[in-house]
Formats: sequence, structure tokens, C-alpha cells
Amino acid sequence: MRVIAEYIKCSPQHSFTVYTRKPEQAALLDFPLIRVRRFPLPEPRSARTRLLRLAAMSVHGKRMAHHIDAGGHDVVFVHASDVVQAPEILPHLTTPALYCAPEALRAAYEPLPAFGTTGSFKERLVASGLDPYERLRRAHDRRNVRAARRIAANSRFTAENLKRIYGVEADVVRPGVDVDTFTPGERPREGFVLSVGALHPLKGHQFVLEAVAAMPEPRPEVFIVGDRGPLTAPLERLAAERSVRLTLRQAIPFRELLDLYRRAGVVACAQVREPFGLVALEALATAAPVVAVAEGGFLETIEPNVTGRLVARDTVAFGAALRTVLSDAELAKRLGAAGRLRVVEGWTWPRAAREFDALLAELAAEGPSSPRLRFVRRS
Repeated sequence: MRVIAEYIKCSPQHSFTVYTRKPEQAALLDFPLIRVRRFPLPEPRSARTRLLRLAAMSVHGKRMAHHIDAGGHDVVFVHASDVVQAPEILPHLTTPALYCAPEALRAAYEPLPAFGTTGSFKERLVASGLDPYERLRRAHDRRNVRAARRIAANSRFTAENLKRIYGVEADVVRPGVDVDTFTPGERPREGFVLSVGALHPLKGHQFVLEAVAAMPEPRPEVFIVGDRGPLTAPLERLAAERSVRLTLRQAIPFRELLDLYRRAGVVACAQVREPFGLVALEALATAAPVVAVAEGGFLETIEPNVTGRLVARDTVAFGAALRTVLSDAELAKRLGAAGRLRVVEGWTWPRAAREFDALLAELAAEGPSSPRLRFVRRS
């Protein structure tokens, strides 16, 4: 929703119709002049009906694509599905469409970190690749992404993964930050470590706790903020076992998150192979010093020792980098100022909107095409 909302905000020259499966979409209420058409899916009442709904996604996709094609639109800006990943409308559209791909279907192609797992039969079935729901979801996603007429990835890292996994080429359009909202605070920074992201093993909160535990006493407090996820209890247990002071907040108002960015002594970004890493850019926009793992999208958003610190995925080394930033006020200030400047100069939403517009205009000029599976390869 962030990409959709920011793109609409930056594009008053366009008229928009939003087609969504969500019965309600709060973020769209800020744009009263757009038209919203809703095609909600049936709510599954059991594992069986959930599987049946997934099996019928192609039918649902064909129906929605028919309505979109009948709408007389110049072009379709397609975003990821929370059911399938690559949306089910892609194989059926005749209107030219750009798929904004945030990542591959990671659950199908990457092993999850072991943290927080219970060893249940369901987890073992998924890990083995034999779970019928995940197998079918993988098949839908693969078919749909290969049917995309054109794809935009959020980083070179994501584009390379899409090519490796699906054999498709993608243009790179990096998201931005609202630099008028994410601004530095007026009060001095405090000595806590902030980690932001869903309470999911891939977001690396457990790594941050282990890194802080590897630091000598007195250790800083860790604030973890997540909007969703099952790891509240495991993270609290880990912090207690490692004698790390932890404040864990879930689904807090945006203003509270912004306040934490502005107050944090350092923002820790330890997400596992993060496709892009918007948290790091939001932190930089508030002039927060950032320490991130040297992998994934962070290699494209953080300039080492200029806008932040990039560190190998090693808890001792990561903890040492956190301690260095927290103990050196001048270093923290220099990193934060350089990070804010870099975001303002090159990582804004108007820049991203212009790049999306260029791709959408190219597609619109090409005109309609017949629905089919396509392999699009570009140099």
C-alpha cells in the first residue's frame, strides 16, 4: 500500500481506479478522488476451503482482469497479492500492465531461520516442499510472474533473484521516502537500539538481540517495533535468557514509530537477505545512524562509513559496530547528517514516481496484447 499511496500522491496528472481484493483499505481513504472497485475473495473457514480458494485463484483472476480490461484504462500498475504473491490477473490481462515485484515468493525458495519454529508436522511439511497449499501457491506465483508483460523490481538484488528463480528480466525502480514526514527530531538522541519490521524470523530481530548480548556491560536497551507476526513470546524469552533489556511494541501509531526513529541512538537493520530495506532509508531520513548487515538491498542503500555501517552477519562484529556508534557522538551525528542528505538528494517518492511513469508510458504506447504466458528478456 505504501507504493500505491505515494505514487498516487505524486501523480495528480493521472486519474486512478484501484481494483482491490480487500473489503476495506484504510490507506485509500486519504484519496477521495480516486475510484475504488472491490472484488473480495471468500473467507476460508478451514484448511480445506483455504486450499480450494487458492485452487480457484486463476478463475478469480480472469474475472477481475475482465473488469479491468473493460474499464478502458491506458495501463495497469499491478502490485503483489497477499495470497499468491505474483497476482492472478497477470496471465489474463490484455491492457498493458507493469508488475511491481517486491520480491520472489521467498517461502518457496529460501529456508526460514530456525528461530521461533516448534518442529511441528506442519512446519516439517512446508520445509520439505510437500505441503499441498505451498506447492500450489508456488505454481500459481511462477505462472503469474512469467506472464507479466513488464516487471519493475525494487533493487538490483531483487531483479537478480527474479531472473535466477523465474527466468524473467526486470527494470529497477527503487522506492522512496517521504522526506517531509521523516525528518530529524529536535531532542538529543538516546542510547537505545531500534529494530523495526514484522515479528518474523526473516526480519532479524533475534540477531539484533544476540548482537547486543555479545556487547560488554552496560548494554543498551533494545526497542523492537513490528506491525504483525508470531514472534512476540520467542523474542521476549530470548531477551530474558541473554539478559538484554527489551521493549517490544506491536502495531503502534505511525507518530510513535517516527518518534522512535528520531530518538534512537542507532537503528539496527539485520533483516535476512532483505530485498530492499525501506526501514534503513526511513531511519536515514530522520538522521538516525544505521548499522546494517552487508547483504541484500542494504548494499544498495547504505554507503559504508558515509551514511551508515555495513557489517558481516556476525553477532560479535555487529554488536561491536553498534557499540562504536553509540559511544561516539560525533560519528553518530556525521553518519546521520550524511544519511539525511543522501535520502533528500536521491531517494524521494517524486523521483520514484517519475521512473514508474516512464515505464508505464512505454507500456501504454505499446497498446493491448493477447493474454498469454510471456518470457520477457531484455539486456
